[in-house]
Amino acid sequence: MSSGQPSIPHLAATVVLLRPGHEPDGESEVLLIQRPSTMAFGASLHVFPGGKVDPDDRSSALVARSARSRIDAADVLGGNVHPDDALGLHVAALREMAEEVGIELADGPLLRTDRLAPIAHWVTPPFMPRRFSTLFFVADLPNGATPVFEAAEVASHRWVTPSAALELRAAGEIEMWVPTSSVLQRLIETGARSAAEVARRLAFGPAQPPRVIEENQEIVRLAVGAAGALPGRAGIVNLFGQHDLVVVDPGDPSEDAIDAILAAAARRSGALRAIVLTAPDPDHAAGAEALAIPLEIPILVAPGAGRDLPYTTREVADGDRLPADVDLRVRLGPPGSGTLALLAQSSAGE
Repeated sequence: MSSGQPSIPHLAATVVLLRPGHEPDGESEVLLIQRPSTMAFGASLHVFPGGKVDPDDRSSALVARSARSRIDAADVLGGNVHPDDALGLHVAALREMAEEVGIELADGPLLRTDRLAPIAHWVTPPFMPRRFSTLFFVADLPNGATPVFEAAEVASHRWVTPSAALELRAAGEIEMWVPTSSVLQRLIETGARSAAEVARRLAFGPAQPPRVIEENQEIVRLAVGAAGALPGRAGIVNLFGQHDLVVVDPGDPSEDAIDAILAAAARRSGALRAIVLTAPDPDHAAGAEALAIPLEIPILVAPGAGRDLPYTTREVADGDRLPADVDLRVRLGPPGSGTLALLAQSSAGE
């Protein structure tokens, strides 16, 4: 935008389509589609089917056909979205799935919006030229259904388990955005193999605004309300230092949480020198890239922790001192865990 102000995010919906895997007790498979190389946004990336909410997705005719009411749709999204928009997101998810991959979730005229289970809400960071406020829903592939792909929007596709998809990304065979990889991590973490299991194990709640819960000469501790891009999930972000600061575990990727971190640094007339992830899961890492890119600061992780993260990280060693103006040292977790703790002279950190 010519004014230099961030663009307003468009509402969008994405569907993580699941089908049973080859192993009876193993992971389900997800449908990943590759965007054509000619796309202006996200060219060649592997994503889940989805797109923008259209005005017609909120029409009274489609509302009347929905298994979920506006109020029910808003409740499922934790009360964070206006009821009209909440149902529009559900309808858009079904429409995009039908248009892009030929899968309809309907019983005759009844739109089975009640078969969608929300798993994440991601908003494109303000520094991006095109922005979306995207609800990620999980749905089960209907029995007997076979996807039919829209050639203009799908260059290729694959059914793959979440673990295998992350391995393919780590090997450089496919590329994906942080929201995509984080949803895959969440499916692995929960062990959910169906939309119903996602709904039982993950629930959206009211996203509480970030707030300072502790502040002294050496630390600022923030409580955030959408850890891992899951509205209603509480998280803690720590900033260590007086003027040269490191931020630890920015797990809430929301604009409010990022702004709260920057405001905490500004109150100290300080500069953020690095991001530290004590673990690479979404609850600890989801906001790291959005914070690191505009500040041009490194993301520091334990050995091997960057494997599931689709951005550049820097590994630290046991005993390393971090670039804060307090004495903060790395204590690595068990080999292969991808975890670390931080130890200060005066106290133990996270």
